[in-house]
Amino acid sequence: MKKIFTIIILLFPLSLLAQWSIGGKAGVTFSNYKTKSPWESVSNIGYSVGVAGYNKFNSNFGLLLELQYIQKGYNHQICDTFYDKLKGNYIEVPILLDYSFIVPSLDNFRAHINLGAYAAYWVNGKYKTKIDDEAFTETFDFEKSGATRFDIGPSGGARIEYILKNGSVSLDFRYEIGIIDLQKNVNDNTSNTNRAMIIGFTYLKALN
Repeated sequence: MKKIFTIIILLFPLSLLAQWSIGGKAGVTFSNYKTKSPWESVSNIGYSVGVAGYNKFNSNFGLLLELQYIQKGYNHQICDTFYDKLKGNYIEVPILLDYSFIVPSLDNFRAHINLGAYAAYWVNGKYKTKIDDEAFTETFDFEKSGATRFDIGPSGGARIEYILKNGSVSLDFRYEIGIIDLQKNVNDNTSNTNRAMIIGFTYLKALN
């Protein structure tokens, strides 16, 4: 009896591991600050790349965990020859509850709705400014700017998954809302919080 109990204890972590699917993801980001500006706000285009893990609880619910390198920032533009951009590079961990269901009349397709939150660390960044024919690039100075490196906020979206023989590939749509004023020491009476939309692909392979 003790031997059987010992075997069950040893196999229990493996059974949990077997429920996971892991893989990689990559996408394009469209971001900006939620801030008042006399300039026109244009999406700052960047990219995201990382790894993903998915644990399916039952036929409908699961947990989605990710670790990604992602670009966010702002793009304030008066005209083609006059703009001010900030592109920040973050290490980010989204954790989302995932609800899925079979798409009617489409074999091997599942639709997913996910909702959760993310936490991110601002690694570095660059300012890009253009005035007429002169362009300038400057490394973002955290100490001088008094910026906050940590960012958190809600995250949610949807994905369409195509089931393969030994895994799946999905087209993802995600929107993130930062709640931290990243540059609160800036004397502009605004809330410099991140807003980002991510469109990309995720490949997952079951561990069992």
